Amino acid sequence: MGCQSEVMHWYEQIAPLTERMLMLARVGSWGDLPALEAMQSDMVDRLKVIEPDEELSESQNARKYQLLSRIIASQAEISKLVMPQLEELQMVLKNMTSQQLLQQTYGRSNEPVS
Repeated sequence: MGCQSEVMHWYEQIAPLTERMLMLARVGSWGDLPALEAMQSDMVDRLKVIEPDEELSESQNARKYQLLSRIIASQAEISKLVMPQLEELQMVLKNMTSQQLLQQTYGRSNEPVS
């Protein structure tokens, strides 16, 4: 990684990945988000392991906080966009469960009423 620290490498990877996730959320490309979220999660897990052991310079710390600000802002906007979708999905699942319970309880009659 040359003279760049591994910690900074991962922050430099996470920030644009999070911004890409935001772009996809803005256009409603929900199916593409889980794979990117998994990648981001793996990167963050790696950072959790290596960051405590690596000391950053003052300039690296400044850059790290710039990147963190971008990441946090993107994550906040992603959450705002995703939450209504999750609420809608929960409502659909709740309605499906209710319909299944009604069908199990009362049965489904396909016989014509005379």
